[in-house]
Amino acid sequence: MTLDADTFRALVAETALSPSVHNTQPTRWRLTPDGRVQVLEDDGRRLPIGDPEGRDLNVSHGSAVEGFCLAAGRRGLVVDVRHDGVNVAELTVYTGGISDPLAVFLTQRRTYRGKFEGGEVARAALARLEGSEDLIIVKTPEPIAELARLYDEASLRWFRNAPYRAELVSWMRLSRRHPSWSLDGLNAEAMEMSGIEAVGAGVVLRPGVFETLDRVGLAGALVAEAAVVCSASAIVLFHRPADEAPFDTGRRFHRAWLGFTQAGLSAAPMAVLADDVEARERLQADFGIGGHRRLITAFRLGIAPAHDLAPKPRLGLDALIV
Repeated sequence: MTLDADTFRALVAETALSPSVHNTQPTRWRLTPDGRVQVLEDDGRRLPIGDPEGRDLNVSHGSAVEGFCLAAGRRGLVVDVRHDGVNVAELTVYTGGISDPLAVFLTQRRTYRGKFEGGEVARAALARLEGSEDLIIVKTPEPIAELARLYDEASLRWFRNAPYRAELVSWMRLSRRHPSWSLDGLNAEAMEMSGIEAVGAGVVLRPGVFETLDRVGLAGALVAEAAVVCSASAIVLFHRPADEAPFDTGRRFHRAWLGFTQAGLSAAPMAVLADDVEARERLQADFGIGGHRRLITAFRLGIAPAHDLAPKPRLGLDALIV
């Protein structure tokens, strides 16, 4: 079939809700005259300090393509994904697709970075995740507390890397006056920061200020998230084959997160546990993740408090379609 422009735009609009590293949204889309879809990369969305090899970038692309496939299935379409050696991927769309049960959760998936609520509802939801070969579910308080401690240690090591900290801050939107507040990156609202907390973060993370606070032993406490992490009903370690292409990992990553949503859980990634070599090696040893597997990320899971959430910061279709 020839994919028409209106359907293409509708698919990209839904796909735009897919998760990406730091919400950088690096994937671009082009509809060719013969109805194929070229998946492209916006080079300006790379993270040369935090992701020098482009692993997270390609995980993000895979996540976006999986979102496109799920959105297409809801419309009775099936997508053939190919790598042409030039673009990120090339997609050919046919009729005859069947809607995937996860597709309905594309528009419902949310990142929640605040304190979770617990209780029997969370325990019942976690039971629905049992049996996934690439998920290790940590549910008891003591191991969760140890993971929280390890997370804060790893985070502090990365915050001490001034170029990394500057790159991260460049994707943080700590004021509603920031021109990209509603478009991309991590805004204060999405990070569950109050106005005062956002101002404080902007000060603490400044060059020179952070180093001074670190010398007197205060920086660690100011960037710590242990209390929030320990509110989780579970920490899930997501691991995949060590030789799997990051693009393919991204497709499964998106599906795993949608599975959390399907179970009734909110999630927040704890990527530094996988990015930090010391933390990753410790977790792989402690949880029996052998050398043939790679820890991709960790998630904290729980029930988010019931309140209205702001729209996800997302680029418009005119930026995503090229």
